[in-house]
Amino acid sequence: MAQFPYEDRFRHYLEYDRVLEKNTCDDLCRDVADLFNYLRNFNSLYRTDPDLSNLTESDIRDYLNMLQVKREIKNTTYNKYLTHLNVYFTFLFNERLSTSLPTLPLKGLKRSKNDLVPVNWQEELSLLLENNDLSYYTRATLLFISHYYTITEILQSGFYQILDTKNFAPNEQHFLACFKEYLVPLQTKQHSQDLFLKQRIDLVEPRLTLPGLHKYLKADQPKCFLPLIPRKLYQAAIFNALLTKQHLTEQQLSDKLHLDGTSLNYYRQELIRYELQ
Repeated sequence: MAQFPYEDRFRHYLEYDRVLEKNTCDDLCRDVADLFNYLRNFNSLYRTDPDLSNLTESDIRDYLNMLQVKREIKNTTYNKYLTHLNVYFTFLFNERLSTSLPTLPLKGLKRSKNDLVPVNWQEELSLLLENNDLSYYTRATLLFISHYYTITEILQSGFYQILDTKNFAPNEQHFLACFKEYLVPLQTKQHSQDLFLKQRIDLVEPRLTLPGLHKYLKADQPKCFLPLIPRKLYQAAIFNALLTKQHLTEQQLSDKLHLDGTSLNYYRQELIRYELQ
C-alpha cells in the first residue's frame, strides 16, 4: 500500500528521470511519507478532504514546526526535509497532479554555528549535483570529497587525471560531462587542463587558490542545506566509511579512502570522540 499519493510514480521519476541513487530515493520517499502520516493523524482538514491541491503553506509549516519542537531537529535537518518536500510537490505540479505548490513560499533556516556535518551527507549528493543554483566549483568539490579526496588534493595540479581512472556513478558522470563543458572556455583561456581555474587570465598561476574556492563556497552557502566546510565534509565522509564499510579488509579500506594505516587509526579515534559529542 502506498504511504503517500502517487508514491510509485514519484519513485519512478526519481530513479529513471532524475537518475538518483536508490538510497537517495528511499530517503526522499521516507520524508514525504512522514509528512503524510502527520497530515493523516493531526490535520483534520486533510482527513476530511485529502485533495493535494488543497494543501497550503501553513499545512507544511505546521509539520516543519512539529519537527523542530517535538523532534528537536537541527536547522540542517530542517532544510533537508524542506528540500525533499519541495522535490515532491514540484513533481506533482509539473505532472499536473496538483495545482498547489505549498513549499514554494517556505525558506530554509540559517545554519547554527554548532551544527555538525551529518556523517551520511553523501546520501544527498545526487540532489546537490543537480542543484543548478550551486556553482560548478561547489558541486565538483562535494563530488570529489565524497570520493575521499582532501581539498588540498582537489586543488593540486594534475588532479584532473583521476577523471580517467576513477569509477563514477551515472549521475556523477552526467554532472562531470556538464562540468567539463563549462570548463572548456576557461581551460582554453588559461592554457590549462586543471579543473579549478581562476576566472581572470593568469598563465603563471592559473589554478584557483584555497581562499578563491572558499569564496565560491561562501556565496553558495545560503542556497545549500549542508554546511559547506571542506574539512568537516571530508571528515564526515571518512567517518561514514568507517561505520558502513566494515566488511572491507584493512588494505581495501586504505585503498578506498587513500589513507595509510596510521591515518586510518587516527580517524577511528576521532570517530569515537565525534560519537561522544
